[in-house]
Amino acid sequence: MRTQHHPLISELMAASSGPCMSLYLPAHRTQPERRDDPTRYRALVRQLAVSLERTYSPADVESLLLPFRNIEHDESFWNARREGIALFAAPGVHIAQHLDRPVPELAVVANSFHLKPLLRILQTMERYHVLALTKERISFYVGDRDGLSPVELHPDVPATLEQALGMKETHRETTIASSGGAERMHGHRTAAEDHELDTERFFRAVDRAIEHHYSAKDGLPVILAGLSDQISMFQRLRKNPNILLEGVTVHPEGVSLADLTERTWKLMKPYIDAATKQQVDAYHNAAAHGKGLSAPADVATAAAEGRVDTLFVESGRILPGIVDATTGAITFDSNDETDVDDILDDVAEMVLRAKGRVLVLDAEHIPAGTGLAAILRY
Repeated sequence: MRTQHHPLISELMAASSGPCMSLYLPAHRTQPERRDDPTRYRALVRQLAVSLERTYSPADVESLLLPFRNIEHDESFWNARREGIALFAAPGVHIAQHLDRPVPELAVVANSFHLKPLLRILQTMERYHVLALTKERISFYVGDRDGLSPVELHPDVPATLEQALGMKETHRETTIASSGGAERMHGHRTAAEDHELDTERFFRAVDRAIEHHYSAKDGLPVILAGLSDQISMFQRLRKNPNILLEGVTVHPEGVSLADLTERTWKLMKPYIDAATKQQVDAYHNAAAHGKGLSAPADVATAAAEGRVDTLFVESGRILPGIVDATTGAITFDSNDETDVDDILDDVAEMVLRAKGRVLVLDAEHIPAGTGLAAILRY
C-alpha cells in the first residue's frame, strides 16, 4: 500500500478547517518509564494550549483542547498503549492512535496536521517482518531499526501446529505380519518421522497464510528466526518470495526482543542501505539532467505545480514557516519552537496530494543539506 493511500493518512489529509493539532508521544510498556507517560502528555497539551492562546480566547482554547483532556482521563486508552501515541484534533476531527513504533515527542498547531513522524512509520523502505519459528509455534513481528513489535495474527494464520493441523496430525502407519504363527508390528515410519511430516505441513500452512495476508499486501521482506534445521526446512518448503535467504539462527524463546531486533536489523541494513543509495543515485542523476531540486523555495513551487515524483524529507528537522499550497510561496518563520508550522511537512503533504512519493529519512541519507530534495516528473 502506498503511504498516501493509507486510511489514516487519507483521513488526516481530508481535514478541511483548522486549527489542526497534532501530538506525538513515545510510550512505554514497563515501569518506571510507563508512569511518566501521562505527565509528559500533559506537558505537550500545555504546549498546544500556549500556541492556541496566541490566537483564540480562553474559552475557545478549552473547547479545542477538550479531546486531549478527555484522553488524559481515559484509563482504557493508557492501559492499551504500545510504543507510541499520536493524537490529532481539529473542528469535526478527533483521532487517537496507538503506534507500534516510537515517535519523537512533539506538539504542533498548524493549518494542517503534522504527518512526518507518521509517514516515517508507515513508509515501507525501512520496515520488515520477522517470522520466528519452532516446530510447534510461530511468532510474527513488524519493525525497523528502532525495534520489533508483535503482530496480531490474522485468524487464518496458524500460530501453532495444533491450529494448523487440528486433529489431522500424522499417525504412524503399521502393518501386521504373521511368521510362524506369531504376529509382529511393522512401522512404515517412526514417531520422529511422523512429527517431521507434521512440522512440514505446519510450515507450509504458515508460509501460505503469511504470504496471502501480509507479504502480498505490504510487500515487506520477511526474515526467518529459529534453529538452523527449522530455518532450513522452512526455506526448502516456502513459496513466499518475500522471505530473505539469510535468517537469524537463534532459539526464538531464548532471546529478548531487543536482541532479536539487533540481529535482524544487522541483516536488513545492507538491503536498506542499497535501496537508499539507489534512491539517492536517482536524485543525483535527475539533478544532472535538470530534474532534481534541493532549494526549499524551488521544491515547494514544484510541489504546488504537481511536478514532484519523489520527495526526500529529513526526519528530525523542522523548518519553521508556512507554504502556500496553491503557489508554493514560502513564508519563513524566525521562531524555532516546535509548535509552529513546518515547511518540510507542508511540502510533503502537497506531494502526497499530487500522488507523489515521500521518503522520510535520516539526515545522512538526504541528498542535500537543506532538509529536503526532489526528483521531478518533468
